[in-house]
Amino acid sequence: MISQELRMAVLTLKGQGHSSRKIAQDLELGRNAVREIIASGRAQVMARQGKPHRLEPFIDGLRTLHAECRGNLVRVREELAARHGVSVPYTTLTRFFRTRGIGQEEKERVGRIVTAPGEEAQHDTSPYLIEIGGKRVKRQCASLVLGYSRFMHIRFYEKFDRFHCKAFLTDSFRAMAGVCRRIVVDNSHVVIVCGTGRNAQVSSEMEAFEKRFGFRFMAHELGDANRSGKVERRFWHVETNFLAGRTFRSDDDLNNQAQTWLDQTANASRIRELGASPRELFIAEKPHLTALPLYVPEVYQLHRRDVDGYGYVHLHGMRYSAPAKALGRTVTVRETQGEVILLDGHEELARHRKLMGSDGRTQSTLPGHERRGHRPPAAPAEESRIKALGPVMAGYLDRLRVQRGHRYIWSVKKLYAILCQYKNEDFLRAVELAAAHNLYDVARIEGILLQNLARQEYLLPLEPQDYEDSPGFIKGAGTPPSDMSSYEVGTKPEEDDND
Repeated sequence: MISQELRMAVLTLKGQGHSSRKIAQDLELGRNAVREIIASGRAQVMARQGKPHRLEPFIDGLRTLHAECRGNLVRVREELAARHGVSVPYTTLTRFFRTRGIGQEEKERVGRIVTAPGEEAQHDTSPYLIEIGGKRVKRQCASLVLGYSRFMHIRFYEKFDRFHCKAFLTDSFRAMAGVCRRIVVDNSHVVIVCGTGRNAQVSSEMEAFEKRFGFRFMAHELGDANRSGKVERRFWHVETNFLAGRTFRSDDDLNNQAQTWLDQTANASRIRELGASPRELFIAEKPHLTALPLYVPEVYQLHRRDVDGYGYVHLHGMRYSAPAKALGRTVTVRETQGEVILLDGHEELARHRKLMGSDGRTQSTLPGHERRGHRPPAAPAEESRIKALGPVMAGYLDRLRVQRGHRYIWSVKKLYAILCQYKNEDFLRAVELAAAHNLYDVARIEGILLQNLARQEYLLPLEPQDYEDSPGFIKGAGTPPSDMSSYEVGTKPEEDDND
């Protein structure tokens, strides 16, 4: 029997001007069946009219017997024969009870919420422990499922925040060549900043993302599993069909295999309750999706990072090489879903493929940057000049080397720049105080130095003998009492002659 969704797809394609032959080819249906659906003009599946079941006249009595026999169908069968003279096989009786729902709790199947084509999609994430490169690691599977066709797009991430959410949804929109009018999400902080359900408030960042593509987020009510049932059920399919028995060399291999599985299995396999595959129903749903903007910008986020003494920038535990001219400088790091780009203002310094670490690589070195990564650079000339100030500075630098590691050279250069701006005695006093409190951040030393100078500037020279000799000081008064004898009580002030 052809499902209601597939019949609607036939009528939708016919309304778009497609021929019966084309519709039959695209949906893999018989031409006679397509003509019959078009002639009826109905998407509803008509119930088959057949001979009524012989137990149908006794259905009320069977309900009563079921209650009296406490659900024991063997006793129900015996009483049915004794009271009504009707003898039926046990399997026939159980089938009748099951199909009529007698003695069974009414259950609403999760995900049975009908939506029109292009009306709704559901988005969620689910964590999995996956063996990648011989190691068992945790990955977040992000999924977007169209409500009408069940067409799905997935991708795996090491972590999932707003940046990755925008990147994933953008990739999904490109894969589907359109956008639904609304996307149902849970009450996660990734999209929702406060509230739940109908009272949920979408974050300003995600609101801007909504306006860019012309859709809106909708959070389902707490405990309402049916509103996200379509995407939740597909996670079970991911776990039992895709991940089962598969091995992955890297995160790229994981996502490449996931895309192949989507194309060949998940979106191509027939769903029994729909009577068609998601790909077949997607043909009817695609024209109802909102078109993508003419220009879809790439999702990115910016970071400020220092280039260490070895010539590398650190991002998410990974190291990316920079050219020699950027050594010790602060650069802008533009992170996209697949690349890490180093920028100095508007100048691009280097462009790296983003590392995930699952393949064992934690460092990316571009050609021409190899010479600085093999051995530490020689101590800078500033180090000897600072050590010449005395054993206090020498001890501080030794400890600074241990604390700062590969950033030691940058710290020495910064420390020497501070020394050149202030007096040696003020500089040494700040270093001594920092060492006493185990502070090995160069910026903190400059802050201490400025605080000391401020105290010295606003500490006025006092002569204690002037106060010690005064009677008021001996009595504990702050100032001697004022002489009020010149003021007469009740007198008016003299008026100004100019008035």
